[in-house]
Amino acid sequence: VRLYVLEHQSEKGLAHLDHLLDERPDDLHAHVRKAQIYGDMKNFPAAIQELNDVLEARPNELRVRDFLGLLYEEMKDYDRAIATYQANLAIDPTFFDSVLHLGFVSYRLKRNNEAISYLEKAIKLNPKRTESYLLFGLTYFQMEDYQSAKTKLEEGILQDPANAELHFNLGTVLDKLNQFDEAVREMQQTLELDPEHADALNYLGYSYADRGIKFEEALDLTRRAVALKPHNGYYVDSLAWALYKLGRVDEALEAIQRAASLVSDDPVIYEHLGEIFLSREERDKARDAWLHSLQLDSTNESLKKRFREMGFGEPIPTISHQSSTLVP
Repeated sequence: VRLYVLEHQSEKGLAHLDHLLDERPDDLHAHVRKAQIYGDMKNFPAAIQELNDVLEARPNELRVRDFLGLLYEEMKDYDRAIATYQANLAIDPTFFDSVLHLGFVSYRLKRNNEAISYLEKAIKLNPKRTESYLLFGLTYFQMEDYQSAKTKLEEGILQDPANAELHFNLGTVLDKLNQFDEAVREMQQTLELDPEHADALNYLGYSYADRGIKFEEALDLTRRAVALKPHNGYYVDSLAWALYKLGRVDEALEAIQRAASLVSDDPVIYEHLGEIFLSREERDKARDAWLHSLQLDSTNESLKKRFREMGFGEPIPTISHQSSTLVP
């Protein structure tokens, strides 16, 4: 079955499992494997039906029900996911995975206090599982309580010093706390642990470029990020910004326009586009790019100030400033 799946022959894998289940209808692993294949195929109704059939006969299979909850999460049916995980805890309140997943769903729904409650319980149940600390950090980050996020991520690193995700997220928190040198060290540690951590490559490269330091390294880092994820518009924006800072404005324009075509609703990309147009003395296009940026984010006071300083008058975006005139 694994070979069929690896060779993208899922239907043959399902047929093999059906044959196996004809002979051994109670084979739990075969039922779960069918559900996994259906899930990979995005055939969620079939996957859910398969798991519900198992649970009807064996209602105490907590891992099966937890997998069912994950399928509901993937469908963004969070109410059913929550009910499914809570059904597990009604049977066994100490079942770690469902406690953790309730914390994650609560975080996704921005029910931060509920998330914290579940995550505190998860850490008490198993302090060695670092997912809890990572999710704690993300929850506090979402609450803009960066000091608490830092504390939890550092606790996680004590449990697992080689966890690249913990180091990366600690770096983002330290940046928010204006501890740039410490943030850089965490990003560098992330890349030592995982040289292809695209988020760390992008974050560090953009940070260097935006602060006006280490331009060549910034270019190398952002290029590596884009090579790993060429269709990530935010990474392409970082590459464009590094090129712009190096004075390579023609290449920067090509990259920033590609970024805008990949992410059409990001105000920072259009702010960068305006700066690049301005460096090419294309003032009308710079003005329109900035107006479009302000249309997407009217709270950007520094851009409004820059707009006035460039002699463009009052920055009043209207629906006429469309991105289609700025991006080929």
